[in-house]
Amino acid sequence: AYPPLAGIEAFHTSTRDWLARRFNIHPDFLAQLETPLPLCGTREGLFLAAQITPKKTHHKRDGFIGMPNPFYQLYATAAVAAAATPLYLAAQKQNNFMPDLTALDDDTLAQLRGFYLCNPANPQGASASRAYLRTAYDLAKKHNFLLLVDECYSDIYDTTPPLSMLEIMAEANDDDAPVLVFHSLSKRSNLAGLRSGFALGGRTAHQRFHQLRLIAGTQSPVPTQRAAAAAWADDDHVIENRALYRQKLDMAEKILGEQFDFYRPAGGFFLWLNVGDVANDGESFTKTLWRHYGVRVLPGAYLMADDSPSYSSMSDATNYIRVALVASLHETEQSLQALCQAAQKVAA
Repeated sequence: AYPPLAGIEAFHTSTRDWLARRFNIHPDFLAQLETPLPLCGTREGLFLAAQITPKKTHHKRDGFIGMPNPFYQLYATAAVAAAATPLYLAAQKQNNFMPDLTALDDDTLAQLRGFYLCNPANPQGASASRAYLRTAYDLAKKHNFLLLVDECYSDIYDTTPPLSMLEIMAEANDDDAPVLVFHSLSKRSNLAGLRSGFALGGRTAHQRFHQLRLIAGTQSPVPTQRAAAAAWADDDHVIENRALYRQKLDMAEKILGEQFDFYRPAGGFFLWLNVGDVANDGESFTKTLWRHYGVRVLPGAYLMADDSPSYSSMSDATNYIRVALVASLHETEQSLQALCQAAQKVAA
């Protein structure tokens, strides 16, 4: 038989129990919401969700869908596919690498259909405060736009567990907030190949998303859902996974020191390094690393947009590289040392 698109009971129970356990959300509030909707990885869910953002065609454009800049490229392609204009908000060191929603004027907010928020942030690893999430929630309620919150790195953190937008909903006892939250096993459990995640949010948004997926979505196979249920029910492997990332952060801090404006990211497994003092830009330094040292990183410029409309182009991202700490401890150590060697050679 075809697997149920809405998911099997074991998947619902496991994901709800994890949300209650991980974010200290009372089970009674979770019971007010719809059942978590299984996804074939959060990528397809994040893309489709743009289609249910409120239409605002009475304005000059078909509305904006906002996102941080730099950003996960899927956010922009999803906005375009939904006939919206991507609106890029700078996420820089000055604002803790979180886009400043309060900088938007009333006219722009009136045209805003949705906003993608990645928490913890990719690529900078910043974690949103409770006040920041509450501000985003309040603005979405007031201006009728949908918050699409990508929380796939929420179980990979250094010291302080990142918050969830579902916690803000629970505190407000609001089971019908304009919110969809996305979680994945790809990062939490190192199960990227399983292609399994879930979405959950306010009842109206959730129901509309479910209705869309009945037409355009992909069912998650039952064996995949059972494997996912087992992974969500187990925290021990996540604790071990997190400890390995901390070892790599310790190693990076020791090797890099104060070079490249190094800081320990609050969440996620990326280093966001400024190589502007030793290279013309992140792209040229990336080519040097790959060609001469066999180390692959991502130029910051490949994660940013500088076209309008934008409240800041985040042009200094061109001097950054994103380093993923996903190799073994030994390979990570070799790569970080090679990065330092490359910087010395380029700067000479």
